[in-house]
Amino acid sequence: MGHMHYDEHHFNQMWNLFHRRYFVNATAAQQIRNLADDYKADQAINYYTQDSCLFRFLNEILRLENFENLFKFGCYISDLYNQLENLEKQQIQNGRQNITVFRGKKYPTQVIQQLKDSVGNLITLNGLISTTKMYNVAARFAGIGEKREGYNSVIFEFKIDSKCINLYRPCADIKTFSQFPDEKEVLFFMGFIWKIEFMDNYGTNNWYVVLESYTDYNPELTRSILDARLNYKYSDVGDILQQLSDHTSAIDFYQRMLDEDENISGQHRCHIYFNMGVIAEDSGRNLDAINYFKQANSCVKSSESVDIEESTQLKPLLVPNIAATKLHIYNNLTRVYMSIEDERSARKYFQDAVEQNGSQFEHATVL
Repeated sequence: MGHMHYDEHHFNQMWNLFHRRYFVNATAAQQIRNLADDYKADQAINYYTQDSCLFRFLNEILRLENFENLFKFGCYISDLYNQLENLEKQQIQNGRQNITVFRGKKYPTQVIQQLKDSVGNLITLNGLISTTKMYNVAARFAGIGEKREGYNSVIFEFKIDSKCINLYRPCADIKTFSQFPDEKEVLFFMGFIWKIEFMDNYGTNNWYVVLESYTDYNPELTRSILDARLNYKYSDVGDILQQLSDHTSAIDFYQRMLDEDENISGQHRCHIYFNMGVIAEDSGRNLDAINYFKQANSCVKSSESVDIEESTQLKPLLVPNIAATKLHIYNNLTRVYMSIEDERSARKYFQDAVEQNGSQFEHATVL
């Protein structure tokens, strides 16, 4: 979302989402109106650090992994990402090296067990990660010394390797933009991968966890990650949601891609329609599936086929499925027509599939 284009329409969608969420709360509703009137992209970090409905609602969406609402927040998240990335670049130019920061949080016992079971393994933490350079600030947020029945106090120590900085996601010291500069906050964008190096109990329900940023430097992987960052699209989200079996949301994001980008290539348009057809077929909506597959067919060239050697090469992390060809489309149309007992149409598309000049791999899916 950090590199996608957003306009006034997208911001209006976000403000409307806010109003639906807080319409019964007069104080929050006024906060939203003020924010909408005075919003400035270069203040995105400051908005996040305020004790406001924006901070609470965004973190609620991230915690619940609500993709639909998350993308309605995309315009703000993009501004936050860009400001954080620019700030990080400035700090690196000023000589920032490896850094160590802390985070304090209260967790129920079952989460503590999950952390213990994950020592030595890789984890991700949902959402934006607020940390501090000051141990005592983290201890305060963890509730060290407080009575906290049913909860454990956890202090995380984050060790950040400079080799992975500015590759996956940005992180930066945001003291100069924060509403609470004395907390010396370092903010991490979503998507960091961590390895749990160490975990120990140092008192009644007090835990200390050491996390290290995960670096597996590989030039080809680096290029793939950077390519994914620069070319992220709504259809990529649709692909992810399809794999997660969230078919309704996947269709929505595919349709957004078709509606909002008039310049997408025929091959990309074919990919979208083909996947929409697969979803419709899996959902038992056979007539919709036929319509989508036929629209995909109108977008793809008959000479296109899958290069198996190329398909095994390293691709960007958010690469779509193997591109649909006419052979794939005819095969799927054959199957759908058979399911609705239209033997004549099924036979026609089966014959069309057999006659295509596809690879042995593609023909194996038909024969």
